[in-house]
Amino acid sequence: MGEQTPPGPERLAGLTENETWRQALRDVPREWFVPERAWATPMGAAPSYWIDRATDPQPWYEAVYSDSTIVTQIEDGGTDLTEESARSANRFTSSNSAPSNVTSFLELLDTYDKDRVLEIGTGTGWTTGLLSARLGAENITSVEVDEQVAKQARVNLERVGYMPNLITGDGEKGHPGGAPFDRIHVTCGVRKVPYTWVEQTRPGGIIVLPWMPGLGGYQVKLTATNDGAVGRFTGNCGYMMMRSQRPTNTPIADDDRESHPGLIHAASITRVRDVR
Repeated sequence: MGEQTPPGPERLAGLTENETWRQALRDVPREWFVPERAWATPMGAAPSYWIDRATDPQPWYEAVYSDSTIVTQIEDGGTDLTEESARSANRFTSSNSAPSNVTSFLELLDTYDKDRVLEIGTGTGWTTGLLSARLGAENITSVEVDEQVAKQARVNLERVGYMPNLITGDGEKGHPGGAPFDRIHVTCGVRKVPYTWVEQTRPGGIIVLPWMPGLGGYQVKLTATNDGAVGRFTGNCGYMMMRSQRPTNTPIADDDRESHPGLIHAASITRVRDVR
């Protein structure tokens, strides 16, 4: 038997029926945003596994062009990513998200030509590249809190010919200097929606984000209004938490417990209702 032909971008293009995003997936090959050695975590029940392009390229390509999250950092970069460290890591802290999650959120964004987009969480830069391909790099601003992650994302994007506005900083603050934006695209989980994002979105603009209040997560689509934002849950998802909103394990002091309805709120956001 001859050598297998590695899969390519066309496989991922099949994850969406939206032709503009299908074309972006073809134009921005995921392989340019995945490191040579990484930890692949397939969607579903399949076990995670180590991939190494140099020693075994076929599984590497299969992972890159499958519906798998590719973990690229553990413990905020304090520990080198190896097969051993990935298997024992307490926390994965950066990744190239599973393509089905990526395309689902991009479809929710409901973009129009030349929309100005603020992305919170550059990561490897792949979704930044997809947004750049769809809307033009000059219309994309992406904020990444981790300096080393941001530096590699810039390299990745330059390799495929895109030069969006990349900022290293706290995504909770957004980018007030570039506001208002038509769309805000969030690639990390949040427990509370920062009101700065609402303030930086024009009325009628859209914010999409993974809301991660505890066990499990939910896709949320908000529409900014003149005095807040309203929106709905649209599905389930799982993302790594925004660093400033990671939960802390507070000991339970007594047996008294108080529960609250699962309402998303932030400062003067009017209301976000589950209207499924």
